[in-house]
Amino acid sequence: NLMEVDHIYICTDYKAPVGDLLKEFGLIEGTSNIHPGQGTANRRFFFHNFMLELLWIENLKEVKSDLTKPMRLFERCSKKDKNISPFGIGFRPTTEKDEKALFPVWDYHPIYLPDFFKIQVADSTPLSEPMFFYLSFAGRQDKYPLEKLENMKHKLPLKEVTEVKMHINKKENFSEAAEIINKTNSLILIKDNENYLEPTFDNHILKKEKDFRPNIPLIIRW
Repeated sequence: NLMEVDHIYICTDYKAPVGDLLKEFGLIEGTSNIHPGQGTANRRFFFHNFMLELLWIENLKEVKSDLTKPMRLFERCSKKDKNISPFGIGFRPTTEKDEKALFPVWDYHPIYLPDFFKIQVADSTPLSEPMFFYLSFAGRQDKYPLEKLENMKHKLPLKEVTEVKMHINKKENFSEAAEIINKTNSLILIKDNENYLEPTFDNHILKKEKDFRPNIPLIIRW
């Protein structure tokens, strides 16, 4: 398995008020980001090998700019349409050698990253599927340098994501990128009649689950 899930964003309303539901559940919130030039901002929750990001449009002009437009973040984050997936899934290499994504991509160079970094975004995928992207420079969250290490100690014993299922409201065939991703075992893509994310922590050892729908398209198992 040459790649694994690094983080997943969920498009939310401005300032992601639903993040408070995750805090009430027992998650400790990490630092937030604003993405200059991209027009988005976030709230983030960190685990040992995964980050959950609640993303919203912060600046309409930037999100519609020539640089950002091909990312289709405006469509994903502004249109409440059940035929549009509100998710983006970022992958990272399992070893440091894999510079290139396994699926066909185009390179996005946002101004908030150093010049030599790029986000490899899956090419020719429909909005009905999540945005898939590859970060060749990313590593596990618990291996961040000390000054960048985020709080991962939650009030509930959630440490590592051991399985990720993504339900997709779709009947027709998956894109080439989705088919390739489904064969890697890093993520399970499931055709369904609604869009929601289902991460399992620590091999579901406690046999518990929490359904955040309809507020957040998310079921957490641990």
